[in-house]
Amino acid sequence: MKKVLFFMPDNPLKKNAGNRTRALSMLDYFKSRNFEIDFVSEYYTGRWSKEEIKAFEQSGLANNSYVIKKKPSKKNILFYLLFYKLPNFFYQNKAWFFPLNFPELVTLRFKRAFKKILKSKDYDYIFINYASWATLVENNPLAKKPVKIIDTHDFITAQLQRKVDIGSSFKEEIRRISLFDIALAISVEEQYIFSQFCKNKVVLAPMMLEKPENHHSSEEKPFDLIYVASDNIHNQKSAAWFFNTVYPLLPGNIHICVIGQINEHLSVKAPNIITVNFAEDLSTYYQKAKVALCPMLTGTGTKIKVVEALSYGLPVVCNTRGIDGLIDKTNNGCLVSDDPVQFKNNIIRLLTDDAIYKQEAKNAAAAFNLNYEKEQCFKKLDSVFGIV
Repeated sequence: MKKVLFFMPDNPLKKNAGNRTRALSMLDYFKSRNFEIDFVSEYYTGRWSKEEIKAFEQSGLANNSYVIKKKPSKKNILFYLLFYKLPNFFYQNKAWFFPLNFPELVTLRFKRAFKKILKSKDYDYIFINYASWATLVENNPLAKKPVKIIDTHDFITAQLQRKVDIGSSFKEEIRRISLFDIALAISVEEQYIFSQFCKNKVVLAPMMLEKPENHHSSEEKPFDLIYVASDNIHNQKSAAWFFNTVYPLLPGNIHICVIGQINEHLSVKAPNIITVNFAEDLSTYYQKAKVALCPMLTGTGTKIKVVEALSYGLPVVCNTRGIDGLIDKTNNGCLVSDDPVQFKNNIIRLLTDDAIYKQEAKNAAAAFNLNYEKEQCFKKLDSVFGIV
C-alpha cells in the first residue's frame, strides 16, 4: 500500500469553494486507489472547529489527520513574542532586504510540526496544495526520498499582479513549483505557462466531478437562469456588472436563482430574483434551471461553476474569463460575450430557440464527459502515480 502525506490548509468538507472541491476530489482519488492517506491542515487558515475536526476524522477520507496551529496562544505574551513572533519574523523575512513579493504562509512552528509527521513514517508521496505553502518541503532532508507533488490550484502571480512586482513574484512562484518532482496544473493556460519555465514535470489535472445521476429528471424548470457565486472581489465586480448592465435589458418575466454568499452584495431586489445564501446540495437547483450564468470580468483559473453546469448538461452564458481553463474553448456549451447587449442576446437565444438550446446542452454534456468526468480524470492520474 502506497503512503501519501497530503497537506491542504482548508477544510475540504466545506464545499463552498472550488479549491475545497478540488482537494476533496484528490482525496477521493487516493482513497479509490487504496493509498494510505495522512491528512495535514492548518487550524487558523482552515477556520477549523472541534466539531469539524471530528467530522473530518469520521469521514473516512484519511487514515490519520493532523490539524496543526501555525502559531501558539497569546495567553503567555512573553513566550509568544520570544519563541514565536521574533523567530518567525526572521524565518518568513529571511530575504527582507530583498522582498520576494510572494506570499509565505509557512511559519517556523508549522514547518517543525510538519517535519515531525514526516519523520514518523516512510511516505511514498508528499502532496502539497498551493505554491504559497511550497516551502514545507524546502531544505528538508526528510522530503528527499518521497515523490513531491504540488497542486498549484491557481497562477498566484496573476492574482496578485496589482499588489506585487510581477517579475520577482513570478520568479519566486516558478522557483517554488520547481521544488517538486511533479506539478499539477488545473488549466491548460497554467500548464503552458508553468511548463515553459519549470524544469520539473507539469501535468494537466483539470477539475474532476462526478457525473450527476438523472440530471434530466426534473421536467419542470422553474428557474430560467441559475447563478452560483461565492463572496470574493472577482465575483463582486462581476455580479455588479451583470445586475447593473445586463439585467435591466432582460424581460421581467425571466426567473433568476442566485446561490451563494454573493447575495450579500446583490444590488438589485426584485420578485423574479430568488436568492439562496447557502445550499448544501446544488443538484436540486441545477436540475430545476435551464441556463447557467458565469459573468466573470477578472480572476484566473478554471471556474468550477462552469464545469458544474456542464456536468448537468446546462448551457452557460459567460464572459471571456468564464471559459478560462477550459480544455475546449469552442463547441463546449458556452456562449461567450463581454458586451452587455450580446450577453443578453445569448440568454434570450437559449431561452427562446429550442434547436439552439438542445445543441448547446448536447455540447455541454459532451465537453464534461470528455474532459472533467471524475473516473475519466482518475484514469489519467494513474499514469502520474504509476498505477497500471
